[in-house]
Amino acid sequence: MTSQTSQTFESLLPVYDTVPEDWEQARQFLVENLRKITESTNIKEIGWYLDEELLTGAQFIPTTPQQYRSIFRKVIDMGPVVAGVNTTAHNINFDANFTLIKLYVSVTDSTGLTAFTVTDDALIDATNVQVTLAAGFDKAFAIVEYLLEQ
Repeated sequence: MTSQTSQTFESLLPVYDTVPEDWEQARQFLVENLRKITESTNIKEIGWYLDEELLTGAQFIPTTPQQYRSIFRKVIDMGPVVAGVNTTAHNINFDANFTLIKLYVSVTDSTGLTAFTVTDDALIDATNVQVTLAAGFDKAFAIVEYLLEQ
């Protein structure tokens, strides 16, 4: 892959205050800058955390210089969890095309008013998300971000 400047990956919307006077130059300028605005807008991280497979808006290392890979996100409600091993089905198409990007489980004890995120004792296999805990919690959600290779 060729080296690129950080400007290539800029995600802030550009500000323009002039357009060329000549229509052909203005047309080319407008088309190029509308493309930049569209790419900048589309690359933003999508803030939805739902229990269905969604595009995050994030892009991963490209397979070719022009082909970035989309990252998907899914939230799995693990419900109340107990001390020890807890397993919940994730219903993600986990096969040879699956690549994990991020997995964490956030747990909350709404009575004791404590909460934390588990990363080291959380794992995912072909059918389940598993988390091992020292204590029980009344709320637990696994957040999985992953690639689905073509």
